[in-house]
Amino acid sequence: MSKEIDKAVNRLKFGTPEARKAAAMRLGRLRDPKSVPALIDAMKNDEYAMTRVFAIQALTWIAERSVIKHIIEIALNDKSNLVKKTAIESLGSFKDTMALKPLYRIVNSDKNREIVRVASLAIQIILGIAPQSSLDITRA
Repeated sequence: MSKEIDKAVNRLKFGTPEARKAAAMRLGRLRDPKSVPALIDAMKNDEYAMTRVFAIQALTWIAERSVIKHIIEIALNDKSNLVKKTAIESLGSFKDTMALKPLYRIVNSDKNREIVRVASLAIQIILGIAPQSSLDITRA
């Protein structure tokens, strides 16, 4: 499995946009914590929004709590609304109260209604008011 992870990490770093997206998805399905640093790097730095989206999904599937702070950063700052939405959904699926303050900040300051709706839902999930099945990202 290590060779498969190494190959996917290499594609995630150096492949075409489509190859990077596919590599992120593959790493998420493998669920090996060794791929977390490469996925965090892709989530923060890849120029292709879909690679960032799939990196967030992969990190959510791996479910290492250490990534929450990085996903919060993306939820607050990414330039793509799709990436921000995916990050917010991920925060809801982690159900960690550390995400509440940034999510409330998004609800109170973001101008995009869909982002605000998803952040509100993530808050409700973390607080146990809404079912986790309300989020799309939890499906692997």
